[in-house]
Amino acid sequence: MTPGAWDGFKTGQQVSRRPERAPPCSGNASIQMLRATVMDVDKNRVAATFREIVVLTLAPGLVGLLILVSWALAHWQIGPGLVSGALALVAVLLGGLQRFQAGFKDMQNRRITVNVFVTVALIATVAVGEFRAAAVIVFIMSVAGALESYTLDKSRKSIRNLLDLTPRTASVRRGDEEITVPVEEIQIGDTVVVRPGEQIPVDGTVVAGASSVNQAPITGESMPVEKFPGSEVFSGTSNEAGRLEIRTLKTGQDTTLARIVHLVEVAQETKAPIQNVADRFTAWFLPLVVVLAILAYFTSGDIKVAVSVLLVACPCAFAIATPTAVTAGISNMARRAVLVKGGIFFELAGKLDTLLVDKTGTFTLGRPKVVDLVGLDGKPEEEILRLAAIAEKYSEHPLARSVVSLARERGVETPDPDTFKTETGMGVVAWWEGAEILVGKSTFLRDHDIALDDEVERALESQALKGRTAVLVAHETKVIGILAIADGIRPGTRRAIATLKQSLGIARVVMLTGDNAQVAEAVAKEIGVDAFQAGLLPEEKQQIVREFQQEGHLVGMVGDGINDAPSLVLADVGIAMGAAGTDAAIEAADVTLMNDDLGRVVEFVEMSRKVFRRIKLNIFFSIAYNAVGLVLATLGMLTPVLAVIFQEAGCVTVVLSSTLLLWARPRRHGELANG
Repeated sequence: MTPGAWDGFKTGQQVSRRPERAPPCSGNASIQMLRATVMDVDKNRVAATFREIVVLTLAPGLVGLLILVSWALAHWQIGPGLVSGALALVAVLLGGLQRFQAGFKDMQNRRITVNVFVTVALIATVAVGEFRAAAVIVFIMSVAGALESYTLDKSRKSIRNLLDLTPRTASVRRGDEEITVPVEEIQIGDTVVVRPGEQIPVDGTVVAGASSVNQAPITGESMPVEKFPGSEVFSGTSNEAGRLEIRTLKTGQDTTLARIVHLVEVAQETKAPIQNVADRFTAWFLPLVVVLAILAYFTSGDIKVAVSVLLVACPCAFAIATPTAVTAGISNMARRAVLVKGGIFFELAGKLDTLLVDKTGTFTLGRPKVVDLVGLDGKPEEEILRLAAIAEKYSEHPLARSVVSLARERGVETPDPDTFKTETGMGVVAWWEGAEILVGKSTFLRDHDIALDDEVERALESQALKGRTAVLVAHETKVIGILAIADGIRPGTRRAIATLKQSLGIARVVMLTGDNAQVAEAVAKEIGVDAFQAGLLPEEKQQIVREFQQEGHLVGMVGDGINDAPSLVLADVGIAMGAAGTDAAIEAADVTLMNDDLGRVVEFVEMSRKVFRRIKLNIFFSIAYNAVGLVLATLGMLTPVLAVIFQEAGCVTVVLSSTLLLWARPRRHGELANG
């Protein structure tokens, strides 16, 4: 990230980072094409998942059963010995088929991996007639592979729910008539009619009507935005109040919503996997073991000594050192309402130095809330709230609902108004007990000939500086109070941020938001982030992630909305707020907080460090067993069966070590902050 860009963060200045637009699709491009493509991808993924369940669950079970039957036949001498040996060989072929295929493929590509090592050891074991020993190795590797695949394959599914925000049909004005047409048939320039409660199907400009539109899924704004003629609207946003007529500017794949889908797909392709530690280890370990096996054969003159060297050196324990620790860590976190989609994210989270966090729905609750009551003209707070709730009682506006909700929480009685009238986007006029009550913006009150004195103006300015929406309450032509409405801060947010920085070594916590700069600055000061950036669109958030990464930072991203999905995918670790988050954000993320508790981010980072330390300890155990076993086998002190038992002991040690993570308890962020 350039120095100038970081200066923009520090000041809260809105710095443009808008990437070049992707080339538009042809004129007939439509949401239907996107939806069909995504559904095809879904079908393929479901089929792949079914195959994985069969291969990774049934195959190890059958291999284990065949080994038991083979051992029982040989132990009690039931039937000819050929049968027990054949069963063990079938177990080797059944359980090791994928491993053999991968090993030979890696050999063709001149890559020395664990698969190559296992293939060589198994072929040598089978060649000297140790079928059951080979089957045991296959079984261990199959179970380890199943554990790892089960964890890592719980990955991103589809982004179909993004497209579900767009309605399948829309009302279009053609001449003097309104007709319902499939959304794919809407043309640039058409006038689309959107009624209260409906989703907006296109990007365009309002030409008639006024309403409040919830566009948080696209822009991240915490409050519904008032729309009037000339206002811009986005596909996938929700019309909450009045009737709108919209001139269509973009349809199908050119809409902001469809571009978000495209950004997610591109970001998924840019995240490259980190090379497996075991593969790097075997690159030099396999040639060394082969040399030792050859030397052991020429020294002893016994081919079984050479096979024992290969068997005891088989890096089974090394191969499961990571997946078993990861599986235990994932299970531990799942009990704490944190879902982790892969072991690599434990490693990465423990090394994060930069954490980018979306504001709306993450730091904040994502819904308007009355945060302050300012009494004027000597009126008590309860009376102001009572009169405002009476006037707003039947309004469907989100701000009105927050007023009525507060009155209900405080037990304030709110009788029905005698009359009630809403002026969309401005306020409410009600009559009760012969007196007029007005609740709304300052311009609304002035339009009704209600004067605002210096005290009122100062109070309004004070609330604006705090990033709050100020609603005036007037009774009998006099302003009696102000309701300050804002998006409430999540409990424990400031403490969680302090813990991440002070106790867990996160160097920088930056807040990103589509909200305006005043609101962002107020929230940033309250929660204690290092910097913030306001007025961002989805592609701008993604560009910020990319810039930090290009500077060499390891970046985590926490978000909840559809607009966060591209950034969640691109970040080194994407963390979605699950309960309040959209399905798209959850699917795009690497980690999901199911209960929207930011303290869980702290627990996840701490558990990541525990898991990574345990992986390194497991690797130490596996190498130690391999080293001791190689010495014993080279000296001819291990038969092939004893060699298998010895290397199994290494596996058991690693599994027990990893299992301890199931009961590891990450301290809450308050405990961490206190030392």
